[in-house]
Amino acid sequence: MKVRISLTVAILMLIISTGSQATNWLQLQGNEPPNAPDFRVGGFIQPTYTHIQASPVAGMQGVGAVYNGRYSTLNLNWPSLSTPHQFQVFRAGVAMRGRLNDEINYFLAADAGRNGATYYKDAVLSDASLTFNYIPGARIRAGLFKLPTSEEALLAVNVSEPYIYNSNAVLYMLVGLPVEATGAVNPTGTSTARLASGFSGYRDWGVQVYDWTQRGQWEYSYAAMLSNGNTIDTPRDNDDRKDLTVRFQASYLLGKAGPNREDLSVFLWRQRGSRLFGSEHFGMVREGAGIKYLQEGVRLSAEYLQADGMVVGGQAPPFVGQPFAAGVNEAASGWYVEGGWRFRPEWEADLRYDYLDFMKRSLTNEREFSTVTLGLQYFFSPAVHLIVNHEWRKMSVSNSNDIAAGPARDNALLIANDLGNRMSVQLTWSF
Repeated sequence: MKVRISLTVAILMLIISTGSQATNWLQLQGNEPPNAPDFRVGGFIQPTYTHIQASPVAGMQGVGAVYNGRYSTLNLNWPSLSTPHQFQVFRAGVAMRGRLNDEINYFLAADAGRNGATYYKDAVLSDASLTFNYIPGARIRAGLFKLPTSEEALLAVNVSEPYIYNSNAVLYMLVGLPVEATGAVNPTGTSTARLASGFSGYRDWGVQVYDWTQRGQWEYSYAAMLSNGNTIDTPRDNDDRKDLTVRFQASYLLGKAGPNREDLSVFLWRQRGSRLFGSEHFGMVREGAGIKYLQEGVRLSAEYLQADGMVVGGQAPPFVGQPFAAGVNEAASGWYVEGGWRFRPEWEADLRYDYLDFMKRSLTNEREFSTVTLGLQYFFSPAVHLIVNHEWRKMSVSNSNDIAAGPARDNALLIANDLGNRMSVQLTWSF
């Protein structure tokens, strides 16, 4: 998929589409109901086993021959990057939330699991916010919390995320890799970089104005957030520039409530800001639009995303110890379509296809990823459920003929063909 689809076209397609939905995450994550207690504690733990069907690379040529006998990082489990087969407590979250008074809500949460956010630390503060409900039509939330972006990024991972791992499009464009330059900045290609902290986990420090209104069975919501665009380790900004992220959603309410309410919605969002890389600031845009439907045990959703400006990829070449690749004038686009069927009260089957076209402005660096994920969930109780996923993963070198014939081209194709399928099992226990 090489043709750039503008957000305007995506929005038009979304408007004329017949299906749609999304839970109001702005309300659920930022507000407490009027009868909520002043203080409550909860959390969840997610022990996870992942098995990637991969072998150490063999046949690398030229300067790449030093990597023979090692695993590509694409076939290793984060954050240890030590083995393709790993058991870990993927997430271990604890949270406190409640009301300071009738108009002010608070939310605090931490994560002590083993994931990208905790790459450098044993535990991280993942949420810390206050919500002020004084102004009709303009609630104000301040602190650290999820940006109002993609539906998949907003999902509560313990109660509404049907898959163990994110789609490639959402992961590569939105997870947030805070990096700093390790050499000269290339304005037209990729530059070397290193991680400045753990992943942001779709979060940032900032201030958000938002609200929702209901007219009959229709609900309309909006959010506009000014945020730092820095690491989430500190509320301090590293420059005087802010990101602006906006999201709009229209939902036709069909029944139930909460994180798995039944509705039919359309949504669109856009994030614009800049990142300090080397000694300069480089623009960054992320935007997307999507649809989702959930009713009587059937879920269907799709979302299109695109990135422009600052784009950060993985390690290049993809082996432990190598620098990350950052493009300051790059582009990416991708999408996913997925669905689920709760065919019995305790059983659900899920299926997702996701696609990502990455580093699109560099003929030699462009890569395409596609994944088919088949999932099965078993719900022991409202607080405990098990997910089993199998992912058929494919990676393509988009413009192999533009890479010089010989070791460089052969190595790129070898690494792409080496990408292994992934099987994972995760137990979620909420308390």
